Amino acid sequence: MKRKRVTLDQVAKAAGVSRATVSLVVRKSPLVAQHTRDRVEQLMQELDYVRDIGAARLRNNSSRTIGVIVPNLVNPFFTEFLSGAEQVMVEGDRVVLLANSHDDPKRQSGILQRFRGHGVDGVILCPAQGTDPRLLTQMREWGLPAVQSLREVGKDVTDYAGGDYIKGIVMAVRHLVDHGHRNIAFLSVTAQTSARDERMAGFARGLALSGACDAGIVECELEWESAAQAAQQLLALPTKPTAILCFNDILAAGLMVGLRHLGREPGLDIAVVGLDDLAVAQMTHPPLTSVAIHPRKVGASAAQLLVRRLADPDVAVKRTAVAPVLMQRQSSNCEIR
Repeated sequence: MKRKRVTLDQVAKAAGVSRATVSLVVRKSPLVAQHTRDRVEQLMQELDYVRDIGAARLRNNSSRTIGVIVPNLVNPFFTEFLSGAEQVMVEGDRVVLLANSHDDPKRQSGILQRFRGHGVDGVILCPAQGTDPRLLTQMREWGLPAVQSLREVGKDVTDYAGGDYIKGIVMAVRHLVDHGHRNIAFLSVTAQTSARDERMAGFARGLALSGACDAGIVECELEWESAAQAAQQLLALPTKPTAILCFNDILAAGLMVGLRHLGREPGLDIAVVGLDDLAVAQMTHPPLTSVAIHPRKVGASAAQLLVRRLADPDVAVKRTAVAPVLMQRQSSNCEIR
């Protein structure tokens, strides 16, 4: 037999306070004294009280849920990103619904329709490759607030949170040039996205500012095995690069495996630098020099922008970019003099 749900009135009676006080505790209002809050929360746990979100939604016209769509879950960057976004939403008493578009616009559209069916209050979107910019107009017509993050389609159409990829790549190029490298290659991904465009812009700017040579750009799928296979192509470049910048840490880790299989030791024979500074950067051999983009901070920033948008749908569009930090390790220690 299904057990009846514990009510606010029952919690209030057990705690010796008013129903309004219990309601304030549930909504995390600062108007309740801490000792009262502690007592009520303890009793809610003991009585197994669960907030009736459906009733709250009817009262407030809000589901207290938001959707997050990422292009893949293979990259641990998105796990960190989600953690940052979720922390902000939990503090605001919201639940996060996560979906993986597999970088497929059609699948992404289906996810958005399901999110609409669940009545999400808004969406944090890392657009799939090939997303039509008109999707954002359509979402606005649906009355579905959106924040783009890490990638974007259309400029200044929605709020946006990301990392400063251009500055980060410029920092990486400068680091390599300071170690004497002049012929620098770039291992990129095949996916045509704004994230790739920004990295390429950073690479071009870094070379122009330093006078270093573009030793070539090689593309591969976003998989460490593909990056390992790309090692041979990079070493065969006619300019003979002494250093290789990578789109992210996953490609950098795979590349180092491939280089070693070809008899070239990363950090001794050739310098390798990644981007993101994920945990894997300290687990590679040798440890990977990487530009930290701080995915948790980016995720938290995206969530804060969405909360801001939900509070005021007409507020001006805002962009935020987390500042990068170069984390120097042994993979780029070799110097050319």
